[in-house]
Amino acid sequence: MQSESIKAFFQGKDHKKIMLGGLYFSSVIMLIGLSLFALYMGHQTVFYAKFALAVVLSLLLVAFLITKKTPLFALLFLLVIEVESSTAMLSKHFYDFVTVYPFFPIFGFFFFFRLVTAAWMTLVHFIFWVGVSIYGYDAFSSHPLFHMVPLINMVASTIVVILVALFYHISTELTYKKLEHANRQKEILIKEIHHRIKNNLNKIASLLGLQIMKLREGGGESPEEILEKNKLRIETMAMVHDALYRTEDLENVDVTAYIENLVGLVSSSYGRTIDVEVHTDDMTLPLEKMLKLGIILNELYTNTIKHAEAAEGERLSVEIHLTVRGGEARLRYRQCGDVPVDPLSLRNGDGLGMMLVRLTVQEMDGRFEVVQNGGLEFRIAFPCERTF
Repeated sequence: MQSESIKAFFQGKDHKKIMLGGLYFSSVIMLIGLSLFALYMGHQTVFYAKFALAVVLSLLLVAFLITKKTPLFALLFLLVIEVESSTAMLSKHFYDFVTVYPFFPIFGFFFFFRLVTAAWMTLVHFIFWVGVSIYGYDAFSSHPLFHMVPLINMVASTIVVILVALFYHISTELTYKKLEHANRQKEILIKEIHHRIKNNLNKIASLLGLQIMKLREGGGESPEEILEKNKLRIETMAMVHDALYRTEDLENVDVTAYIENLVGLVSSSYGRTIDVEVHTDDMTLPLEKMLKLGIILNELYTNTIKHAEAAEGERLSVEIHLTVRGGEARLRYRQCGDVPVDPLSLRNGDGLGMMLVRLTVQEMDGRFEVVQNGGLEFRIAFPCERTF
Protein backbone atom coordinates (compact mmCIF):
# COMPACT_ATOMS: atom_id res chain seq x y z
CA MET A 1 0.00 0.00 0.00
CA GLN A 2 2.82 2.36 0.94
CA SER A 3 4.72 1.59 -2.26
CA GLU A 4 1.55 2.35 -4.25
CA SER A 5 1.19 5.77 -2.59
CA ILE A 6 4.84 6.58 -3.32
CA LYS A 7 4.38 5.46 -6.93
CA ALA A 8 1.25 7.62 -7.23
CA PHE A 9 3.18 10.59 -5.82
CA PHE A 10 5.94 10.38 -8.43
CA GLN A 11 3.40 9.88 -11.21
CA GLY A 12 1.51 13.06 -10.32
CA LYS A 13 1.10 16.13 -12.53
CA ASP A 14 2.86 18.65 -10.23
CA HIS A 15 6.45 18.68 -11.48
CA LYS A 16 7.66 20.86 -8.58
CA LYS A 17 6.27 18.44 -6.03
CA ILE A 18 7.92 15.49 -7.77
CA MET A 19 11.24 17.34 -8.03
CA LEU A 20 11.23 18.29 -4.33
CA GLY A 21 10.43 14.72 -3.29
CA GLY A 22 13.30 13.51 -5.46
CA LEU A 23 15.70 16.07 -3.96
CA TYR A 24 14.81 15.04 -0.42
CA PHE A 25 15.15 11.35 -1.19
CA SER A 26 18.47 11.65 -3.09
CA SER A 27 19.92 13.97 -0.41
CA VAL A 28 19.07 11.47 2.33
CA ILE A 29 20.74 8.65 0.37
CA MET A 30 23.80 10.81 -0.33
CA LEU A 31 24.17 11.92 3.32
CA ILE A 32 23.86 8.36 4.61
CA GLY A 33 26.54 7.29 2.14
CA LEU A 34 28.86 10.15 3.20
CA SER A 35 28.30 9.43 6.89
CA LEU A 36 29.25 5.77 6.42
CA PHE A 37 32.30 6.75 4.39
CA ALA A 38 33.34 9.26 7.10
CA LEU A 39 32.96 6.54 9.75
CA TYR A 40 35.12 4.22 7.66
CA MET A 41 37.75 6.97 7.36
CA GLY A 42 37.67 7.54 11.12
CA HIS A 43 35.88 10.93 11.13
CA GLN A 44 33.30 10.30 13.84
CA THR A 45 32.24 13.96 14.12
CA VAL A 46 31.46 14.05 10.42
CA PHE A 47 29.61 10.74 10.72
CA TYR A 48 27.32 12.00 13.47
CA ALA A 49 26.70 15.33 11.77
CA LYS A 50 25.91 13.84 8.34
CA PHE A 51 23.77 11.08 9.80
CA ALA A 52 21.83 13.57 11.94
CA LEU A 53 21.26 15.71 8.87
CA ALA A 54 19.98 12.63 6.98
CA VAL A 55 17.52 11.96 9.81
CA VAL A 56 16.30 15.58 9.75
CA LEU A 57 15.75 15.46 5.98
CA SER A 58 14.00 12.07 6.30
CA LEU A 59 11.56 13.50 8.84
CA LEU A 60 10.95 16.52 6.59
CA LEU A 61 10.39 14.20 3.64
CA VAL A 62 7.75 12.21 5.56
CA ALA A 63 6.03 15.45 6.63
CA PHE A 64 6.12 16.71 3.04
CA LEU A 65 4.59 13.51 1.67
CA ILE A 66 1.76 13.86 4.21
CA THR A 67 1.06 17.59 3.85
CA LYS A 68 2.23 18.11 0.21
CA LYS A 69 3.00 21.78 0.93
CA THR A 70 5.63 22.32 -1.72
CA PRO A 71 6.67 25.98 -1.08
CA LEU A 72 7.09 25.47 2.68
CA PHE A 73 9.16 22.28 2.42
CA ALA A 74 11.18 23.67 -0.49
CA LEU A 75 12.14 26.60 1.76
CA LEU A 76 12.99 24.24 4.65
CA PHE A 77 15.09 22.05 2.35
CA LEU A 78 17.04 25.03 1.04
CA LEU A 79 17.59 26.37 4.57
CA VAL A 80 18.98 23.01 5.67
CA ILE A 81 21.31 22.98 2.65
CA GLU A 82 22.46 26.54 3.42
CA VAL A 83 23.20 25.69 7.05
CA GLU A 84 24.97 22.46 6.12
CA SER A 85 27.16 24.01 3.42
CA SER A 86 28.11 27.09 5.46
CA THR A 87 28.89 24.96 8.52
CA ALA A 88 31.00 22.62 6.42
CA MET A 89 33.05 25.50 5.02
CA LEU A 90 33.57 27.21 8.40
CA SER A 91 34.55 24.13 10.39
CA LYS A 92 37.85 22.36 9.98
CA HIS A 93 36.16 19.02 10.72
CA PHE A 94 34.21 19.19 7.48
CA TYR A 95 36.72 20.58 4.96
CA ASP A 96 36.86 17.30 3.06
CA PHE A 97 33.12 16.64 3.27
CA VAL A 98 31.46 19.68 1.71
CA THR A 99 28.20 18.30 0.24
CA VAL A 100 26.67 21.27 -1.58
CA TYR A 101 28.51 24.28 -2.96
CA PRO A 102 27.00 27.73 -2.22
CA PHE A 103 25.65 28.48 -5.67
CA PHE A 104 23.62 25.25 -6.03
CA PRO A 105 20.59 26.44 -3.95
CA ILE A 106 20.07 29.28 -6.45
CA PHE A 107 18.60 26.76 -8.90
CA GLY A 108 16.14 25.78 -6.18
CA PHE A 109 15.07 29.40 -5.68
CA PHE A 110 14.20 29.84 -9.33
CA PHE A 111 12.63 26.39 -9.68
CA PHE A 112 10.30 26.34 -6.68
CA PHE A 113 9.34 30.00 -6.26
CA ARG A 114 7.95 32.88 -8.28
CA LEU A 115 10.41 35.10 -10.10
CA VAL A 116 10.23 38.05 -7.67
CA THR A 117 10.48 35.76 -4.63
CA ALA A 118 13.41 33.90 -6.17
CA ALA A 119 15.20 37.21 -6.88
CA TRP A 120 14.86 38.34 -3.25
CA MET A 121 15.98 34.94 -1.96
CA THR A 122 19.00 35.06 -4.26
CA LEU A 123 19.92 38.52 -2.97
CA VAL A 124 19.71 37.35 0.66
CA HIS A 125 21.67 34.22 -0.25
CA PHE A 126 24.36 36.31 -1.94
CA ILE A 127 24.67 38.71 1.03
CA PHE A 128 24.84 35.76 3.44
CA TRP A 129 27.66 34.12 1.51
CA VAL A 130 29.58 37.36 1.15
CA GLY A 131 29.44 37.56 4.97
CA VAL A 132 30.57 33.93 5.28
CA SER A 133 33.42 34.57 2.86
CA ILE A 134 34.58 37.73 4.70
CA TYR A 135 34.44 35.91 8.04
CA GLY A 136 36.25 32.88 6.60
CA TYR A 137 38.93 35.07 5.00
CA ASP A 138 39.57 36.71 8.35
CA ALA A 139 39.26 33.61 10.58
CA PHE A 140 40.76 30.94 8.31
CA SER A 141 43.39 32.77 6.32
CA SER A 142 45.32 29.56 5.78
CA HIS A 143 42.35 27.73 4.26
CA PRO A 144 42.55 27.51 0.42
CA LEU A 145 38.80 28.15 0.01
CA PHE A 146 39.10 31.63 1.51
CA HIS A 147 41.95 33.00 -0.58
CA MET A 148 41.12 35.89 -2.91
CA VAL A 149 41.17 33.96 -6.18
CA PRO A 150 38.75 31.18 -5.03
CA LEU A 151 36.43 33.84 -3.55
CA ILE A 152 36.39 35.81 -6.81
CA ASN A 153 35.76 32.58 -8.71
CA MET A 154 32.89 31.74 -6.36
CA VAL A 155 31.32 35.18 -6.87
CA ALA A 156 31.73 34.94 -10.66
CA SER A 157 30.26 31.42 -10.68
CA THR A 158 27.34 32.60 -8.57
CA ILE A 159 26.57 35.41 -11.03
CA VAL A 160 26.69 32.98 -13.95
CA VAL A 161 24.43 30.55 -12.09
CA ILE A 162 21.94 33.36 -11.35
CA LEU A 163 21.73 34.22 -15.05
CA VAL A 164 21.38 30.57 -16.06
CA ALA A 165 18.73 29.97 -13.37
CA LEU A 166 16.85 33.09 -14.51
CA PHE A 167 16.66 31.92 -18.12
CA TYR A 168 15.85 28.41 -16.92
CA HIS A 169 12.97 29.74 -14.83
CA ILE A 170 11.50 31.79 -17.67
CA SER A 171 11.77 29.01 -20.28
CA THR A 172 10.50 26.30 -17.91
CA GLU A 173 7.51 28.31 -16.70
CA LEU A 174 6.52 29.22 -20.25
CA THR A 175 6.80 25.57 -21.34
CA TYR A 176 4.76 24.25 -18.43
CA LYS A 177 2.11 26.93 -18.87
CA LYS A 178 1.71 25.85 -22.49
CA LEU A 179 1.54 22.19 -21.44
CA GLU A 180 -1.00 22.93 -18.70
CA HIS A 181 -3.10 24.92 -21.17
CA ALA A 182 -2.92 22.07 -23.68
CA ASN A 183 -3.92 19.54 -21.00
CA ARG A 184 -6.87 21.68 -19.93
CA GLN A 185 -7.97 21.98 -23.57
CA LYS A 186 -7.76 18.20 -23.98
CA GLU A 187 -9.82 17.63 -20.85
CA ILE A 188 -12.44 20.09 -22.05
CA LEU A 189 -12.41 18.49 -25.51
CA ILE A 190 -12.90 14.97 -24.09
CA LYS A 191 -15.84 16.15 -21.99
CA GLU A 192 -17.27 17.96 -25.01
CA ILE A 193 -16.93 14.84 -27.17
CA HIS A 194 -18.78 12.75 -24.58
CA HIS A 195 -21.46 15.44 -24.41
CA ARG A 196 -21.83 15.42 -28.19
CA ILE A 197 -22.06 11.64 -28.33
CA LYS A 198 -24.77 11.72 -25.67
CA ASN A 199 -26.69 14.40 -27.59
CA ASN A 200 -26.40 12.46 -30.84
CA LEU A 201 -27.61 9.25 -29.24
CA ASN A 202 -30.55 11.19 -27.78
CA LYS A 203 -31.33 12.54 -31.25
CA ILE A 204 -31.24 9.06 -32.73
CA ALA A 205 -33.49 7.77 -29.95
CA SER A 206 -35.92 10.64 -30.62
CA LEU A 207 -35.92 9.91 -34.36
CA LEU A 208 -36.70 6.25 -33.75
CA GLY A 209 -39.37 7.24 -31.22
CA LEU A 210 -41.08 9.44 -33.79
CA GLN A 211 -40.84 6.64 -36.34
CA ILE A 212 -42.45 4.16 -33.93
CA MET A 213 -45.24 6.66 -33.25
CA LYS A 214 -45.91 7.05 -36.99
CA LEU A 215 -45.95 3.29 -37.47
CA ARG A 216 -48.52 2.89 -34.70
CA GLU A 217 -50.65 5.48 -36.47
CA GLY A 218 -50.57 3.30 -39.56
CA GLY A 219 -47.79 4.68 -41.79
CA GLY A 220 -47.79 3.44 -45.36
CA GLU A 221 -44.02 3.00 -45.81
CA SER A 222 -42.40 -0.39 -46.10
CA PRO A 223 -39.86 -1.58 -43.50
CA GLU A 224 -37.11 -1.22 -46.13
CA GLU A 225 -38.02 2.44 -46.75
CA ILE A 226 -38.14 3.15 -43.02
CA LEU A 227 -34.71 1.60 -42.43
CA GLU A 228 -33.23 3.43 -45.43
CA LYS A 229 -34.51 6.80 -44.20
CA ASN A 230 -33.26 6.27 -40.65
CA LYS A 231 -29.91 5.09 -41.99
CA LEU A 232 -29.62 8.35 -43.95
CA ARG A 233 -30.57 10.42 -40.91
CA ILE A 234 -27.88 8.79 -38.79
CA GLU A 235 -25.28 9.13 -41.56
CA THR A 236 -26.19 12.82 -41.86
CA MET A 237 -25.19 13.36 -38.23
CA ALA A 238 -22.08 11.19 -38.60
CA MET A 239 -20.96 13.31 -41.58
CA VAL A 240 -20.72 16.38 -39.34
CA HIS A 241 -18.21 14.63 -37.07
CA ASP A 242 -16.34 13.27 -40.07
CA ALA A 243 -16.01 16.83 -41.38
CA LEU A 244 -14.62 17.95 -38.02
CA TYR A 245 -12.08 15.14 -37.77
CA ARG A 246 -10.71 15.93 -41.23
CA THR A 247 -9.69 19.44 -40.14
CA GLU A 248 -7.70 20.99 -37.30
CA ASP A 249 -10.80 22.89 -36.14
CA LEU A 250 -12.78 20.58 -33.84
CA GLU A 251 -15.58 23.07 -33.24
CA ASN A 252 -16.75 24.35 -36.62
CA VAL A 253 -17.83 22.74 -39.89
CA ASP A 254 -17.23 24.00 -43.43
CA VAL A 255 -20.74 24.71 -44.68
CA THR A 256 -20.33 24.35 -48.45
CA ALA A 257 -18.35 21.11 -48.31
CA TYR A 258 -20.82 19.58 -45.85
CA ILE A 259 -23.92 20.42 -47.93
CA GLU A 260 -22.29 19.09 -51.11
CA ASN A 261 -21.31 15.83 -49.37
CA LEU A 262 -24.83 15.49 -47.94
CA VAL A 263 -26.39 15.92 -51.39
CA GLY A 264 -24.01 13.29 -52.78
CA LEU A 265 -24.87 10.85 -49.96
CA VAL A 266 -28.64 11.11 -50.47
CA SER A 267 -28.33 10.91 -54.28
CA SER A 268 -26.19 7.77 -54.15
CA SER A 269 -28.53 6.16 -51.56
CA TYR A 270 -31.56 6.54 -53.84
CA GLY A 271 -29.74 6.12 -57.14
CA ARG A 272 -31.06 9.39 -58.55
CA THR A 273 -29.12 12.50 -59.51
CA ILE A 274 -30.60 15.99 -59.51
CA ASP A 275 -28.85 19.24 -60.45
CA VAL A 276 -28.10 21.01 -57.18
CA GLU A 277 -26.61 24.50 -56.90
CA VAL A 278 -25.18 25.42 -53.51
CA HIS A 279 -24.69 29.11 -52.75
CA THR A 280 -23.23 29.91 -49.32
CA ASP A 281 -20.92 32.45 -47.80
CA ASP A 282 -17.37 31.20 -47.40
CA MET A 283 -17.82 30.28 -43.76
CA THR A 284 -18.02 27.64 -41.06
CA LEU A 285 -20.79 27.05 -38.52
CA PRO A 286 -20.71 25.59 -35.00
CA LEU A 287 -21.20 21.86 -34.65
CA GLU A 288 -24.65 21.95 -33.02
CA LYS A 289 -26.03 24.36 -35.63
CA MET A 290 -24.59 22.25 -38.44
CA LEU A 291 -26.09 19.04 -37.02
CA LYS A 292 -29.58 20.55 -36.97
CA LEU A 293 -29.10 22.11 -40.40
CA GLY A 294 -28.03 18.70 -41.72
CA ILE A 295 -31.20 17.06 -40.40
CA ILE A 296 -33.34 19.72 -42.12
CA LEU A 297 -31.52 19.52 -45.47
CA ASN A 298 -31.56 15.73 -45.39
CA GLU A 299 -35.35 15.67 -45.01
CA LEU A 300 -35.93 18.32 -47.69
CA TYR A 301 -33.59 16.80 -50.25
CA THR A 302 -34.77 13.24 -49.54
CA ASN A 303 -38.32 14.40 -50.17
CA THR A 304 -37.21 15.96 -53.47
CA ILE A 305 -35.33 12.85 -54.56
CA LYS A 306 -38.26 10.54 -53.78
CA HIS A 307 -41.27 12.54 -54.91
CA ALA A 308 -40.37 15.52 -57.15
CA GLU A 309 -40.83 15.37 -60.90
CA ALA A 310 -39.96 18.07 -63.42
CA ALA A 311 -42.66 19.76 -65.44
CA GLU A 312 -42.84 18.85 -69.11
CA GLY A 313 -39.94 20.30 -71.04
CA GLU A 314 -38.08 21.30 -67.87
CA ARG A 315 -35.26 19.78 -65.90
CA LEU A 316 -35.66 19.23 -62.18
CA SER A 317 -33.12 21.16 -60.12
CA VAL A 318 -32.57 22.41 -56.58
CA GLU A 319 -31.03 25.63 -55.29
CA ILE A 320 -29.70 25.90 -51.75
CA HIS A 321 -28.80 29.35 -50.42
CA LEU A 322 -27.38 29.93 -46.95
CA THR A 323 -26.23 33.31 -45.64
CA VAL A 324 -25.51 34.74 -42.21
CA ARG A 325 -26.16 38.42 -41.59
CA GLY A 326 -26.51 40.36 -38.36
CA GLY A 327 -26.51 37.30 -36.10
CA GLU A 328 -29.15 35.45 -38.13
CA ALA A 329 -28.78 32.63 -40.64
CA ARG A 330 -31.19 32.38 -43.56
CA LEU A 331 -31.63 29.12 -45.46
CA ARG A 332 -33.54 28.99 -48.76
CA TYR A 333 -34.17 25.57 -50.26
CA ARG A 334 -35.82 26.00 -53.65
CA GLN A 335 -37.11 23.14 -55.77
CA CYS A 336 -37.33 24.67 -59.25
CA GLY A 337 -40.29 24.12 -61.59
CA ASP A 338 -44.04 24.21 -61.32
CA VAL A 339 -44.93 22.10 -58.27
CA PRO A 340 -48.71 21.74 -57.67
CA VAL A 341 -48.53 21.63 -53.85
CA ASP A 342 -50.34 23.76 -51.29
CA PRO A 343 -47.47 25.39 -49.27
CA LEU A 344 -49.52 25.72 -46.09
CA SER A 345 -50.67 22.12 -46.04
CA LEU A 346 -47.13 20.96 -46.79
CA ARG A 347 -45.69 23.05 -43.97
CA ASN A 348 -48.19 21.67 -41.46
CA GLY A 349 -48.17 18.12 -42.85
CA ASP A 350 -48.13 15.17 -40.49
CA GLY A 351 -45.43 13.26 -42.34
CA LEU A 352 -42.40 12.29 -40.25
CA GLY A 353 -39.98 14.20 -42.46
CA MET A 354 -41.86 17.51 -42.23
CA MET A 355 -42.46 16.93 -38.53
CA LEU A 356 -38.68 16.57 -38.03
CA VAL A 357 -38.08 19.81 -39.94
CA ARG A 358 -40.58 21.72 -37.77
CA LEU A 359 -39.23 20.27 -34.50
CA THR A 360 -35.64 21.00 -35.49
CA VAL A 361 -36.46 24.60 -36.43
CA GLN A 362 -38.18 24.99 -33.05
CA GLU A 363 -35.06 23.66 -31.29
CA MET A 364 -33.06 26.34 -33.11
CA ASP A 365 -35.51 29.10 -32.06
CA GLY A 366 -36.07 29.71 -35.75
CA ARG A 367 -38.83 30.56 -38.21
CA PHE A 368 -40.10 28.34 -41.00
CA GLU A 369 -42.31 29.00 -44.00
CA VAL A 370 -43.11 27.39 -47.34
CA VAL A 371 -43.95 29.50 -50.43
CA GLN A 372 -44.44 29.16 -54.18
CA ASN A 373 -41.73 31.25 -55.87
CA GLY A 374 -41.17 29.87 -59.37
CA GLY A 375 -41.07 26.53 -57.60
CA LEU A 376 -41.46 25.15 -54.12
CA GLU A 377 -39.36 27.18 -51.68
CA PHE A 378 -38.63 26.48 -48.01
CA ARG A 379 -37.41 29.47 -46.01
CA ILE A 380 -35.83 28.97 -42.61
CA ALA A 381 -34.24 31.60 -40.39
CA PHE A 382 -32.52 31.02 -37.03
CA PRO A 383 -30.10 32.85 -34.69
CA CYS A 384 -26.51 32.12 -35.60
CA GLU A 385 -23.07 33.72 -35.68
CA ARG A 386 -20.69 32.83 -38.48
CA THR A 387 -17.36 31.44 -37.25
CA PHE A 388 -15.00 31.65 -40.21
